[in-house]
Amino acid sequence: MQVFNVDKEKTLNAALLILNNLGQADYHKVFKILYFAEQQHLKNYGQPLTGDAYLAMPYGPVPSFLYDIFKASENQSSPFAEALELSKAFIVTRKEKVPYVTAAREANTDELSETNIEALLKSIEENHHLSFRDITEKSHDSAWRKAEKAAETEMSYFDIAESAKATPEMLNYLLLNAENNSLKAL
Repeated sequence: MQVFNVDKEKTLNAALLILNNLGQADYHKVFKILYFAEQQHLKNYGQPLTGDAYLAMPYGPVPSFLYDIFKASENQSSPFAEALELSKAFIVTRKEKVPYVTAAREANTDELSETNIEALLKSIEENHHLSFRDITEKSHDSAWRKAEKAAETEMSYFDIAESAKATPEMLNYLLLNAENNSLKAL
């Protein structure tokens, strides 16, 4: 169970920043670039970039809230009013059954910290050229395998940071940060 809350504006603007840099991309590419940025942010700063819940799906981690936004954009409907509203920032088309998404506007970088932008740009640089197969294999890291083996859908942020080889001190900080967020939610 995730103890961090998704920052919906940050999630929206992180996806927009990725697409502003890539142009059009399939869902899979955007999801994996965001995942690797999230992973590095956890490793370096002990806190998530977006707070979105990552689901261990067959082709790698999928950010749940962002997926809802993309599906709302594609279908022009959603049971989630907020996802439908945020979906207006994207245009989704299908090519040979594969959904491709394009940003309908520029990212509001005021919603992202300098460390968020740094992690996103680094992930774009490192992963934009990878094939579907290569980026899938890369995303099948120890955090993904642990969730899959346990028959859990939701991946743990601790496991995600650990898969990025976060230091023991940073992992401890992450646990303390998670506990503090959990206490705030009570």
